[in-house]
Amino acid sequence: MMSSEINSDMIKIAEDSIKNNNEIIYKDSNKILDILKDKTQPTINEANTIKHILEIYKCESRAKETLETSIHTSYYKIIDGIKYDRSLLLLANDLVKGQGDGRISLDDSKLLINSAKDGAGITDIEKKTLVYISTYYNLTTSAKEHLEDFLKF
Repeated sequence: MMSSEINSDMIKIAEDSIKNNNEIIYKDSNKILDILKDKTQPTINEANTIKHILEIYKCESRAKETLETSIHTSYYKIIDGIKYDRSLLLLANDLVKGQGDGRISLDDSKLLINSAKDGAGITDIEKKTLVYISTYYNLTTSAKEHLEDFLKF
């Protein structure tokens, strides 16, 4: 792989994690992904860098799964045999690890709904994904109520 195909900032985070922890830890895998311009669709350079990191460096299991998931090109993520919208799940993951208390807030739930309404309307898969987020993610009471009210339409 040519060096122009590798993102040096991502490699530095990987190498620092190895130096400090003897492997890439989950927290650092998220730092690597924070560099992505669009988390739903990494550039070729970014995907090549993540593949390189996965091939060269030792990763703890959650870190490896996080990095592998980021380079999938499918719009969907299959969980227990059910198809969900990958970009909504990635957004929800980003929201819970944001600046707050690890919960999706009312404003965050509005972001999720707006993201789901990105096309001509909301698809059944997007609705199913919002139900999944409402069920399995940590939401504030107002966020949960807002999301559930929206899903009743």
